[in-house]
Amino acid sequence: MPLFAALDIGSNTFRLLIGNVNKGRIDDVLYERRITRLGNGVHQTGKLQDQNIEASISALREFSSIVSKHGVKHLKAVATSALREALNSDVFIKRVSAEADISIEVISGEKEAELTLKGIILTFPESLSLNHQPLLIIDIGGGSTEWILYTENSPVEMGSIPVGVIKLTDSFIKTDPLSEKDITELNREIALHLNKLKLKIGNRIDKQTRLIGTAGTFTTIASIDLGLEAYSREKIHLHRLSLNSLRAISNRLIDLTLNERKKVKGLEPERADLIIPGIQFTINIMDFLNFEELTISDYGLLEGVLFDMLKKNDEKNIQEA
Repeated sequence: MPLFAALDIGSNTFRLLIGNVNKGRIDDVLYERRITRLGNGVHQTGKLQDQNIEASISALREFSSIVSKHGVKHLKAVATSALREALNSDVFIKRVSAEADISIEVISGEKEAELTLKGIILTFPESLSLNHQPLLIIDIGGGSTEWILYTENSPVEMGSIPVGVIKLTDSFIKTDPLSEKDITELNREIALHLNKLKLKIGNRIDKQTRLIGTAGTFTTIASIDLGLEAYSREKIHLHRLSLNSLRAISNRLIDLTLNERKKVKGLEPERADLIIPGIQFTINIMDFLNFEELTISDYGLLEGVLFDMLKKNDEKNIQEA
């Protein structure tokens, strides 16, 4: 069976998944992730920064080598907020093509949400009966946040909010440890965006709606809650977290210095500066939309890209036959 590879070029983290699909489920052959911080500074300068470009290209060279060693015939790389917004995206994309032999497709926020939904729905256990439960799916990225309201086997509405944890960190985290002023201004900015979201979908969320969080902010929160020594997809996926537990994590971290946060079990040092904005964003989402519990998915965009590739390959084979 031929292997397929999906590559998510995020604003903070690059993720590679090699696998195939068996009976409608993904069989992982390999999963790799690298924190490159490609989106750092884009919000302030409008451009990708040199040191992040070099770190990102180095990671992509490594991924390209891994893909070749596994004999992968089909690779799809998608990029999100950082490359949507940076003025020098074209230069980066050309360098990646020349130096890592990877072609990058920059996708819209709406396409990102669509693929994220596909990856979540198709990888959740059938026992959870997601098809019969209203869902609000949130993906807090580095530069943007995607949301999907899903019910009765189809998305009701989806969209993208132009703010993520890198943007929030760059704009509002000025002191170490964080000052009350930083926290107040951070939460004020988050509230501006969530007020708009609440006006749009708030009346369609009820007690039956389940909140699902995907991507790095949520998986990091789960890792901290579980006290993991090393990242584990198996332990993080489907982890449930109450709003009270989330507030307790926030209270534990918010007065720590950056160096102290880097030593917290379950928190990767490269994410230590981003975690407070991520937690505050999550708490605000749950407060604004009246959720008491969050389910965390370690599957989403990456798996959606892989499913999309396989579907198109099957359609091509059918046409050729």
